[in-house]
Amino acid sequence: MNWKLPVSLLAVLALGGAAAYFIVERGHDHSAAGGHDAHGHDHGAHGHDEHAAEAAKGPHGGRLLRSGAFSLELKIHDQGVPPEFRAWFTADSKPLPPSAVQLTVTLTRPGGVVNEHRFTPEGDYARSTDEVFEPHSFSYKILARHGDRLHRWEFDAAEMQTTIPAAAATRAGVAVEIAGPAIITETLAVYGHVKLNADRIARAVPRFGGLVREARKSLGDAVAAGEVVAVLETNQTLATIEVKAPLAGTIVEREVHAGQTVAEGATLYTIADLSTVWVDLLVPKRDHARVKTGQPVTLHADDGAPAANGTIAWLAPTSSADSQTLVARVVLPNPEASWRPGLFIKADITLATHPVPVAVKESGLQTLFDFTVVFTQHGDVYQGRPLTLGRRSGGFVEVLKGLAAGERYVTENSFLLKADIGKTGASHDH
Repeated sequence: MNWKLPVSLLAVLALGGAAAYFIVERGHDHSAAGGHDAHGHDHGAHGHDEHAAEAAKGPHGGRLLRSGAFSLELKIHDQGVPPEFRAWFTADSKPLPPSAVQLTVTLTRPGGVVNEHRFTPEGDYARSTDEVFEPHSFSYKILARHGDRLHRWEFDAAEMQTTIPAAAATRAGVAVEIAGPAIITETLAVYGHVKLNADRIARAVPRFGGLVREARKSLGDAVAAGEVVAVLETNQTLATIEVKAPLAGTIVEREVHAGQTVAEGATLYTIADLSTVWVDLLVPKRDHARVKTGQPVTLHADDGAPAANGTIAWLAPTSSADSQTLVARVVLPNPEASWRPGLFIKADITLATHPVPVAVKESGLQTLFDFTVVFTQHGDVYQGRPLTLGRRSGGFVEVLKGLAAGERYVTENSFLLKADIGKTGASHDH
């Protein structure tokens, strides 16, 4: 039997059901309708017809636009400065001073966002007064007035963009949500261990010395408050006395056995109330000043048991000379006795909470052309949006720049969009 399969079929099978369907059905449509060079980015103004020849370049590397004897070179410049437009003008092949031309560039981005850029003279060029934000994917409308002549150009320039029919996106598992506010929690991860609550430990001791006739409890036995745990015969009078548990709890230490002679006040049993325990967390020296009493703590056991929540109740007045750590103590309810003294644990101390106006799910982030992006949805068009990110917690990350609240972005399977854009082998040049 011939088990060989065509290489192309093997590749499709390796991709998996939804992803394979997405790749096959999508074909080679990588740009918005009418877009040119959807993924290249040379920071000149891009052309409109994707089948047209490469747009003419000016001496400064920008897009060269002509109207009769008048020409305009337009470039997005970002070397050492935030991205800005720069423009050079000529008439009859002779350079014009930038003050001789009134230039306006209006950009319409996916989703209908409009940015209008005006220009001011600087040296031998004119520069836009506002930043040209990423992504540099928009439709251009350019007006240049020189003397009594008004010159116009309109064209599209798309990058980091792909078009996917709604049905194909659904079948591929592309999920979309709305960006909005979130609470970002700043936490500190530390380690520690569980201890007996020293405030809930007592010792069963005889008031007189004598011979132990009965030692009724074993290690780990539960006792009630006032329950008899041992019986002694005194040395002086040979009277029988009972030793009772001073509190309800569990025998955690046994120092006695029948037939033993014990002194007055000797510890026979140590009894601990395990309904609460202490969790001592070790805070590194660099974080001492950030940890305060009252801060919430989430505790994680190594055995996979459910996490527990508590607060810092006490901070040690001194630090360890050996480890340079500070003990931060949590008094933890332990009704099921699952937090056993001696257990090592990991904890997350909540240092602060920060309401942020815009946050996205980390699951939607991708790296594209050296940018960290999410893909916003505009009907069937998905646009890569470079982001400046801030704090992270709980699967969310703060967006400082690049996305507004209320915008729809891809949260699941965004790697399919990245792969679709990457199939052209385009780059994002600066």
